[in-house]
Amino acid sequence: MATTPNDLAQEVEWIQRVQAGDRESFGRLVERHQRRVFSLIFHLVRRRDEVEDLAQEAFVKAFLAIRSYNFQSSFGTWLARITLNHCYDYLRRERASRVRYFWQMGEEGRKQMEARAERPPKEGREGADERLARTDLVDQLLARAPADDRIILTMKELEDLSVEEIAEILDLNVSTVKVRLHRARKRMLEDWKKYRSKGPAPRSRK
Repeated sequence: MATTPNDLAQEVEWIQRVQAGDRESFGRLVERHQRRVFSLIFHLVRRRDEVEDLAQEAFVKAFLAIRSYNFQSSFGTWLARITLNHCYDYLRRERASRVRYFWQMGEEGRKQMEARAERPPKEGREGADERLARTDLVDQLLARAPADDRIILTMKELEDLSVEEIAEILDLNVSTVKVRLHRARKRMLEDWKKYRSKGPAPRSRK
């Protein structure tokens, strides 16, 4: 849903009230932005049971820091930066528990990925990166991606943020974001090919 000038004006008023000590107005900001915050967290941490707690922690951080918000960027961008930094810290602590292999995909997922692998990449290597990153199976690969790759791919491929928005959130220049995005897609494709070449491991019966 597009944000109207009236929505922005109302949001500015809420922020100013919170900065003046009005806690109730912060609840309105939470209601407006919680969908994006929950979505970012879920896509990044991959654990539904952790999303609500992490979201609450991110909002607490935002509330405690809101006096420093200077309106130079949108509140949504500022809040996304806090959320992503919080998730990044979490992922670094939990890195060892986030491994998921190709053979752990569902049967249908493996078949789809194998079918795509048989298609010749007519548009070249970069086009193959683009195609892979935009399939539903990107969700499977993100589960085992390094935190840095997961963050930038989530924002671009799943949250559909522009390169400019990502650059603002991560405090990077646009060209750096483009390079990191390309490298993350390349690593994801190579990771997929690596495990595909090994073939699915036998599944144990339970």
